[in-house]
Amino acid sequence: MKRTKPTNGIYGNLATAKAAITEVLSNQFNDETTKIDIINDLRKFIHEFSPFKNEPVDFVKWVKNDIVIANEYNPNKVAPPEMELLEVSIINDGYTQPIVTYPNKDKIEVVDGFHRNRVGKESALVRQRVKGYLPIVAIRSEQSSKSDRIASTIRHNRARGRHTVDGMSEIVLELKNRTWTNSTKI
Repeated sequence: MKRTKPTNGIYGNLATAKAAITEVLSNQFNDETTKIDIINDLRKFIHEFSPFKNEPVDFVKWVKNDIVIANEYNPNKVAPPEMELLEVSIINDGYTQPIVTYPNKDKIEVVDGFHRNRVGKESALVRQRVKGYLPIVAIRSEQSSKSDRIASTIRHNRARGRHTVDGMSEIVLELKNRTWTNSTKI
């Protein structure tokens, strides 16, 4: 059963705040950068009050892709067919996982998401759709040393696991039964 929210008190204040935000975001900006900056600021503001503020994923921020740099230690290699599949995935599904990062001087260094970063920069279709931006989260500030960041990269890579032949075979059979072919966009 859906709860109805009263229009007075806290929810009335929230309605007023939403109306003010709508007015600000409805303005025509000379460039989208201003609008994106305002949205990032609003997300950060809300994040500071969130019961999940200690979880990096609670604050996904969009940043220009030219300030995001690869780390120099990523041990994960992806073969060209899998890179193409990642691009197809991002084209069809959008960015469903942000790039995990850490501030590094005037740049933002990738901790996990090296290949999502590459797709966002190298795929013309993706780059155009996300307007030259990338979705990022920052690892916790306690993970500031290079050793901590390397360990985090390894944990992220290892946690993804591997596909088994049997499991993949079942998926392929399921897709074949659904009349998918090699030319069907995945």
